[in-house]
Amino acid sequence: MKHKLVLIIIGFLCINCADKKKTKNDTPITIVNKFKNQEVSWFKTKGNSQIKGTAKFKSKNGKIRFGEEFRIELMPNCQYTQERLNHIYRNTNSGYVHIEDGIPKFTPDPKGYHDTIKTMCNKDGEFEFSNLPAGEYYIIAFMLWEKTGGGLMQHVILSENESKSIKMTNF
Repeated sequence: MKHKLVLIIIGFLCINCADKKKTKNDTPITIVNKFKNQEVSWFKTKGNSQIKGTAKFKSKNGKIRFGEEFRIELMPNCQYTQERLNHIYRNTNSGYVHIEDGIPKFTPDPKGYHDTIKTMCNKDGEFEFSNLPAGEYYIIAFMLWEKTGGGLMQHVILSENESKSIKMTNF
């Protein structure tokens, strides 16, 4: 009987702890700045600039990964994006996060924010965005595998007819 009671108490504590951890990760972060489509309308125009780069990520267990399975997103700079990325990466210039540390949810989470330009890395971890208008951008690399990995972020400012080359790593 004592063993059953101990097992019940341990089970209850485990469920309680798991619920508290889940609640922390599921509580959305409120973004104060509004997402304004007109503020980023320039992003969908054609230009003559480009960004080339490489992205490689080191997991918490020390494995370095790169290659064709990793997605790269290009998004326009605006106040909503700055606030959101600052919550994730703790700054708005560059940074990285590990998936094991949790993925925050945001409110509001407007559809327009997710209207980005996407590409994939090649086998060497290289990517390219072409025909871009001059402007301020954020590049986000999502590198997830076997319940590990994370994201890399870098702020880039492009002028008319400019070509920038960047290296995104967390090691």
